[in-house]
Order: sequence, then C-alpha cells, then structure tokens
Amino acid sequence: MASVQNIEYRETLTEREFIEEYVKPNRPVVVKDTTFKAECWSPEALAELAGDLEVQVYDTLFALQEVSTLKKYLDENFGHSDFRDQVRYVRWYNQLKAIDHAWGDEAFDRVKHLWSKPEFLPATDLLVPASQSGYVDPVTDGFPYRGILIAAKGARTRLHTDPFCSDAVVAQFYGVKDFVMYSPDRAEELRDTVPDSTSFGGFIDVRPNALEKCQPEPDFHGVVGPGNVAYVPHGWLHDVLVLEDSVSITWNFIHEMGSLEFIDYLMEDPHADPELEVLKYFYSRAGENYSSPSEIVKKYSERFAEIEDALTA
Repeated sequence: MASVQNIEYRETLTEREFIEEYVKPNRPVVVKDTTFKAECWSPEALAELAGDLEVQVYDTLFALQEVSTLKKYLDENFGHSDFRDQVRYVRWYNQLKAIDHAWGDEAFDRVKHLWSKPEFLPATDLLVPASQSGYVDPVTDGFPYRGILIAAKGARTRLHTDPFCSDAVVAQFYGVKDFVMYSPDRAEELRDTVPDSTSFGGFIDVRPNALEKCQPEPDFHGVVGPGNVAYVPHGWLHDVLVLEDSVSITWNFIHEMGSLEFIDYLMEDPHADPELEVLKYFYSRAGENYSSPSEIVKKYSERFAEIEDALTA
C-alpha cells in the first residue's frame, strides 16, 4: 500500500462543498472552525460551570468504568506532564436509550451558549437523527453518540468504526489529539482474532505503545487542536491518542448523500446489533416507533429508492 498521508485540512468549507467533496465520496477532512469561545473551554472554566455534574468514565474503547463527577475526574487526571498507562476517558453522552443513567443532557444545556454548529455541517436532509421539523442542531438537539469528550494526556480511543454506518464529527475546543485512520476496505486486515460482539470493537491494537509508530501503517494521520473539526466518514477505522489534556464535542449523523451503506445495513436486518437500540431510540424521539429494522425500511422505502437512484446514476 501507499505510505501514510496527512489528512486534508481546509480553512473554509461551504455546506455544499462538504456534501459534494466529502460526504458523497466518503472522504475524511479537517476543517477550521471559529464558532466557539475558546477561553470558555479550559478545565478551570468547565469545572466552574459543570464540575458538580456526574460524568460517564470509560476505558480505551467504550466499556463504562465508573460514574464520577467532572470535578473529581479533572482533579485526579488533568495536569500530568507524562504519558501514563490506562488513563480513563470521559465520554459524556446525551441520552441514547430509554433508561435512567448519568446522561450528559444537563451538561449540554449548560454549555450551549459557548459554541455554535459549524456552518459547513448540514442541519437538514438527515436520515439520522430523524426530526419532526426537518432541522437539527447539535448544540441544542440530541444526536446519536453526541458527547462532551474530556480526556487527560495519554488517554486513548482504540481502533474502531462507528455504529450503523454513521458518520462522526469531532469539534476540538481545548488541547491536542493525534489520530490515525484506515480506509473501510482494510477492516478485515485489522480484525482481531478475539471475538467481539460490539459495533465499536473487534480490531487489533495498532499502537500498543502510545508514542511509537502505528503498525500496520495507516492511510491517514492528523493532529487536531482548538478550532479544528474532524470529519470521520462511515466505515473508516480510527484510533485517537490525547497528546495534551483535551476537551471536545462529538456527534454522529447520516446524511442522505452518504447513506447507501446505512440503507444496506437496514436491509440486512441487523437485529443482533446491540447499537440498534440507539438508532430506534432516536427515531422514537421524532415520533417514529419501530420494533425492527424492516419497519424502518418499509416506512422509508420510497425515499430510500430515490436516494439510491440519485447516488448510483
């Protein structure tokens, strides 16, 4: 394969350019964003604003380790100069399922005045999340896996792909992260021999030693700092290492112009996928209640056919 490339960085990008040049061809990019108040995203500012709230603390993949408070996590983990092993990672999700949990909805409400949706990201023509109004904004509306990510230096999110063929966005507000990406056609090459039933895991550890070169070599490498928004298209495997104490926000979506694999996913009736519960929950929030993927296909069959015709013409 070709040697690793630096991911493309764009100073500006319109919504139309984003859809045509990145969503439709399923192509990663990092875009500069100025729609947030950088001074408000420091650990000290967040501790003052939301230090009392409970947070979800995870391991290097997505296994919940404990529920703590934001202030306790910051006090115990931020400010270390060295890279430490097994640094835990706050993934403070808005509600994803109809269960009681330490969700991050209150935290999102407290920070909503500190940022705005990056202008290049679409708020319409989304299949996920569904919306009664047809317009959704990650600042105020729930999205699948929308989370405030707070991670101390040395924390990692190991190699994974995102569920139900959804695209991901990461808006970096504080600190620096290093990330590598592998194209979807390399999934089998990177599959772990240990069975894994989750939608996120099941892949080898490409950097068991944090600062050593990734093996096998990735397709793309990049670094994001404050004011960067990374777009991770569906199917792309990615591994993230926190180089400096970090704060960012992430969320997932499916736009009509990047939905062929999502449609195929539903057509194959993925009833055994544990993340299907999240998808159905977000349809229910829009007043659409489905007991199975086939019911979603039936409801959207005409629109799915139109999308497939447009994208395969």
